[in-house]
Amino acid sequence: MNEIEEKVYKVFKANSGYARTRDITNAGIYNIYLNKFLEDGRIERIKRGLYRWVGMNETNYQGIVDVSKAIPGGVICLLSALSFYNLTTAKPMEVSIAVNRKRKVVKPDYPPTKIYYFADSIFKAGIEEQRIGNISVLMYDREKSICDCIKYRNQLGMDITKEALYEYLKNTNRNLELLMKYAEICRIKPVLKNYLEVLL
Repeated sequence: MNEIEEKVYKVFKANSGYARTRDITNAGIYNIYLNKFLEDGRIERIKRGLYRWVGMNETNYQGIVDVSKAIPGGVICLLSALSFYNLTTAKPMEVSIAVNRKRKVVKPDYPPTKIYYFADSIFKAGIEEQRIGNISVLMYDREKSICDCIKYRNQLGMDITKEALYEYLKNTNRNLELLMKYAEICRIKPVLKNYLEVLL
């Protein structure tokens, strides 16, 4: 690495593999070098103004981390959360992330992303912080993810919904009281009760 390359690398390393355009320019590096690194594949653009150094701190959930970086304050949800918790065998084709419906966000260039706009009470319920590699990611807990799945069952598919609930109920640390609390917030309590009567 030459001096400029090392300087750019250090900026990305200091930010767990990510950098914004302003981080680069604040380090006294011209945009021409950013474009050069993009062209030779050392970095990739997540969205306008946000880049990732390829191979640095990569995890099995890189897409989730990338989207969380691209949409700060967004919460990983639905199929992406179910997959993270091993509550589904379905492979997400895109990263699902929720934001407050009052907010407008720009979808990242990469990876493929599905943005869900939740009402305030539904958005705020069940948010946890998960550590993926060196990055903190906001994600709904298991119970809230199950309730969201039931709420969006027609979109996700009944097979995924039933499998997720079945896998959740097998878990010894399940929390049915919390599950019912979220079901009330999400307005799917009668539907959840019907499922539980069959599965329990």
